[in-house]
Amino acid sequence: MVRIIILIAVVVAGLVFGPAAAGNKGYVLIALGNYTVESSVTSLAILAVLLYGVLLLLEWLLVRLLRLRRNTAGWFGTRRRSKAKQQTIDATLAMAEGHYQQAEKLLVKSARNSDTPLLNYLSAAKAAQARGDEQRRDEYLQLAQQENPKAELALTLTQTQLQIEQEQYEQALATLEPIYALQPRHPMVVEQLARIRRARAEWGGFIELLPVLRKLGRISAQQEEQMLEEAWQARLDAVTDRLDTLRPVWQEMPRKLRQQPAMLLAYGRHLRALGADNEAAELWLDALRKQNSPLLLAELPRLKLADYQPMLTQLRKMQDQDGATAALGHVALLAGQLDEAQTLLEAQLAKQPTAQIYQGLGRIMEQRRLTNKANEYYRLALELALG
Repeated sequence: MVRIIILIAVVVAGLVFGPAAAGNKGYVLIALGNYTVESSVTSLAILAVLLYGVLLLLEWLLVRLLRLRRNTAGWFGTRRRSKAKQQTIDATLAMAEGHYQQAEKLLVKSARNSDTPLLNYLSAAKAAQARGDEQRRDEYLQLAQQENPKAELALTLTQTQLQIEQEQYEQALATLEPIYALQPRHPMVVEQLARIRRARAEWGGFIELLPVLRKLGRISAQQEEQMLEEAWQARLDAVTDRLDTLRPVWQEMPRKLRQQPAMLLAYGRHLRALGADNEAAELWLDALRKQNSPLLLAELPRLKLADYQPMLTQLRKMQDQDGATAALGHVALLAGQLDEAQTLLEAQLAKQPTAQIYQGLGRIMEQRRLTNKANEYYRLALELALG
């Protein structure tokens, strides 16, 4: 626009001042070193206009050439990006189909021209891991970090996640622990640490992380309760060689867990395995006084006691509760009170036959020297047990 205005101004000036200057051409002398140039004012003006026009033409040509080059480069760039996008799509489909080597090759090849090279290298790392190539996996993660240094934490957690999936717990733990010290409330860090603790059977550390996971919203209250029960059960199972190591773990357990029948059953069985049947009996009877539990009632007859009288007394008070009649019949048999045992077991047999009841009645008949009847009960017990 400015150039057009200048040209119009020159033309107008020529029209206005041209006639006046026609009779008085004037004189111009230009000296440059040993050279001199002489010309009339009119000729010089015409030459200047022509020179300016040539410059405008050269500028127009130069702009056209540069624009052509830019358009050409843009066309090639667009084509490369489009090709890279298609390769990334093909790689994603190959990953979904399990062709990890093909996916890895396409992802790396298209990373340079991709709009998201970081994602390409991350996906390539996952493909390399799926092939079992841990070295290439780490190389791709390093390339991803070079693409975006600010994503260091995200890439580090991706690497530890892949290491956990590969069961490389030592390497992952060495990386996570310093991060956890700085960011103890980072959801992904805590979650990965919990997975490692669980996999390595480090139940104390795993238990400490569970409330944090719940507060961070990574697990529900119900999941926390289930995992706590699993962890404490595992802790008990790990110290079953001696009573002096088993008892402290039980005392450390939260009171709420110690009142659960499944946990009481597990601890009592460990006590029984170590010969502490009396201690198990006291524990279970105390729990049964507070709340009935068919699990514990079914386990009572397995205890070997010198005196079954306290147990019989307790069970007689509970005969109207589910499972108490059968338990009382079996305990009465252990105590040598055959009449009471037979009456109770036959009454329970009429309600719900089980292999344990048939076996108990067989033992009673055997002690009464009724061999044929005993064998019949044993046969029925075996048939029920086999199914």
